[in-house]
Amino acid sequence: MIIKKVLNNNVVISENKDFQEVIMMGKGIAFNKKAGDMITVTSVEKMFVNHSENERQEMEKLVEKIPTEIIEISKEIMLLAEKEIGYNYSEKSYLSLTDHLYYAIERAKENSSLPNPLLFDIKKFYPKEFKVSLKAIEMIEDKLGVNLTEEEVGVIALHLANSVTDYQDMATTMKNTEIVKNILNIVRRYFGYEFDEHSTNYQRMVTHIQFFVQRIMNNELSEETDDFLYELVQSKYPKAFQCSLRARDYLLTKYDVPINQSEIIYLTIHINRVMDNKG
Repeated sequence: MIIKKVLNNNVVISENKDFQEVIMMGKGIAFNKKAGDMITVTSVEKMFVNHSENERQEMEKLVEKIPTEIIEISKEIMLLAEKEIGYNYSEKSYLSLTDHLYYAIERAKENSSLPNPLLFDIKKFYPKEFKVSLKAIEMIEDKLGVNLTEEEVGVIALHLANSVTDYQDMATTMKNTEIVKNILNIVRRYFGYEFDEHSTNYQRMVTHIQFFVQRIMNNELSEETDDFLYELVQSKYPKAFQCSLRARDYLLTKYDVPINQSEIIYLTIHINRVMDNKG
């Protein structure tokens, strides 16, 4: 592949066989090279295709502003996350993580850190992302000699989760995580029961609530109704149904978001499944 522009020794802009502009990353792929030179595909570790003009410009600004070693370690964290989580992260995800790491490392050097009130919930709701983030701060300490706090581990995990679920921004991700936590607390208080958080049914309920919250906050709820099924779960699972209504009332009161029959039905079923298998 032919180099169109060298951003630094590890990042170049090129063109693939379909004449699409691509950003390619790899350790030393552009060392002693210039525009017009060839690079081998085997030397490329990460490639971004179909990026926007704005994202390309952001990448160029990032390369100018941020030290090469931080850009490189961000790429390594992304590659690790892709392997461990099984998700192909976008250029936007990479830019967001790299920018965050730069400022997090700067704060750490000044013995300053940001509080993370959602840390406990991030550990519970995004265990894969949190595990990768723990490895990430080990990499940062090993290669850059900078110690990041556990609060920062949580923020890195949110960056990874934010990309997988296609949330619009970190603020939305944090708000949605807070809502998931509050709905689970409603269920916990209603039944007066501490769940087995390692059980399969509990994990399924959490996953359902996560996507449920994502849908309602993105205004993607289905308009379908099923009066028969709605009445059936109401009579068959009365406690789980009433608990679902409390969650509905919370969302309506706090966020002015109305919840339809279909969502109440599935939320009731998931809550009941957990309560049927408690203990």
